[in-house]
Amino acid sequence: MPERITLPIADIAEESPDVRTLSFTHPLAAEPGQFVMISDLKGDEKPFSLSDCGGGSFSITLRRVGPFTRRLFDARRGDLFSIRGAYGSSFFVHSGRVLLVGGGCAVPPLFFLCRRLLAAGAEPTVVNGARSADALLFERRFQALPLHQLTALEDAPEPLTAVDAALRLLQNNRFDALYAAGPEMMLASLISNCGALDYQLLIERYMKCGIGICGSCTLDPLGIRACVEGPVLPRATVEQLTEFGVYRRNSSGARVPVNARRSCEQ
Repeated sequence: MPERITLPIADIAEESPDVRTLSFTHPLAAEPGQFVMISDLKGDEKPFSLSDCGGGSFSITLRRVGPFTRRLFDARRGDLFSIRGAYGSSFFVHSGRVLLVGGGCAVPPLFFLCRRLLAAGAEPTVVNGARSADALLFERRFQALPLHQLTALEDAPEPLTAVDAALRLLQNNRFDALYAAGPEMMLASLISNCGALDYQLLIERYMKCGIGICGSCTLDPLGIRACVEGPVLPRATVEQLTEFGVYRRNSSGARVPVNARRSCEQ
């Protein structure tokens, strides 16, 4: 099991009015899709997907939503945080023509994946979706990589969702694999229209322990844990999940619709 470490924030990048990337200097052993558990040493701890990792440093990207993320958002360089991980499953890296589809705050982990895909000789195309231009994340970071990026904005003069943009690409191009991360209803809509294309999804569930002991993030009916067998799941597994796109469990274990605000964001 990865040991817990205490690290100062090495750098902070403003991504949008409510989103920041925190970077830490430490040689973390991690793969795209994995997450770390972070505590602000005030009695709370939450999981965060890695938005980048390599060269002796790693980063997470967070949105200011609830009390915990507000404290992280307001942190300064040098502030200390307790971190453990990386945990969970990771994306399988293909080497062919691949399509990556991201929406909102789930876009940053796909940047980490893109760098690994490029290193493996893949040809990535990225659909970067957001509700508005000021909520679009990592656009310039993707532009700095040798890949094709298509932005999809829901409030544009000609509104375009990430799913609509992805389906247009799928209709006119051949891809060997699909990777996606975003709101669950977006993911459900996307995979229902992708035909026989192989895909991997980065899913999100309420997590407490992060190591598969508490069972808070189990998925029906398989009983797999999003923090161990997930958070990256292949098509063969997703197709067996009866709760995917329908409901999820909140902090008390009660079923709530996937489009409902999660208790951990309060």
